[in-house]
Amino acid sequence: MTRVSLGDMAQTAMLARYQASLKLDLQRASREATTGKVADPGQALGGDFRALAGIDSALGRLQGYRSANTEASMRATAMQTAIGTIAEYADSLSGTLLTASSSGTASQIDTAARQAQSDLRSVIGTLNARFADRSLFAGTATQTAPLPDADTWLASLQSSLGPVATAADVVTAIDTWFAAPTGFGATYQGASGTDPIDIAPGEEADLDVRATDPAIRATLRGLAMSALLNTGVLAGNTGERIALARRSAEALLTSANDRTYLAARIGLAEERIAAAATRNANEATALGLARNALVEADPYEAATRLEAAETQLKSIYSITARLSRLSLVDYI
Repeated sequence: MTRVSLGDMAQTAMLARYQASLKLDLQRASREATTGKVADPGQALGGDFRALAGIDSALGRLQGYRSANTEASMRATAMQTAIGTIAEYADSLSGTLLTASSSGTASQIDTAARQAQSDLRSVIGTLNARFADRSLFAGTATQTAPLPDADTWLASLQSSLGPVATAADVVTAIDTWFAAPTGFGATYQGASGTDPIDIAPGEEADLDVRATDPAIRATLRGLAMSALLNTGVLAGNTGERIALARRSAEALLTSANDRTYLAARIGLAEERIAAAATRNANEATALGLARNALVEADPYEAATRLEAAETQLKSIYSITARLSRLSLVDYI
């Protein structure tokens, strides 16, 4: 019978190949035992990646909705904060105007008028506020402030008054200016619509609140009545100035309901955005579990293969070491 033997070089190459193969098995088993995922998804799925690709695509879309939800939620919160700030100015000023008009003194009316003009500047500054470098109340014209600065805006209104002798004349002129397209409408620098935000598959949120909203217009109207008192309107006529201050306070109090409804409208949008975010998160969790089921590794099987690979690798090292120490006497 013919005897087949391996030379030293062949034995060395064979042992090196076994060693490399065992190292790969060891790395694969170690990775699977550590991560809980199979090292070769293609082998685990039998080469059919359709289910995995579908889940990954759905998870990618949900990630996009998550980003949109976060931005929409923060934008709605910024709007809600702005409306709350405007309401605080209006409520505070209405109380000041009522106190001043009840006192019947010119000095208190002058003080209230100065506060009114200051509050008007603050309110218009709030309406011109930006979030993430985008205007909040300018519709789709997100790079444009919806209104000019307060002094320019008030000067435009004052120039349209014409001759006025009574508080009623001033109120009528203000109402005409707010109603005319060439009046308040011409000072609005924003766009006429808003872009809805996709917050979930087939669902949108529309934060359609602009500086032309009726609640905001009503508030600006009330502020303008008393702010004009600080620009010389009805100067020297204390009785009519008191009457205009009272009309301003009444207008601000009446518009409080409009501001409340506006805040509630934004609140409903916030609720929808939050509900959509919760549904998206739940769906993403379910898809993540389904994805893990496709590519998860059996931890016990991976640990068994890891231990077996370690044992075999130790054996290879031992054999290699013994062969390297083999002398001619030992061989004979």
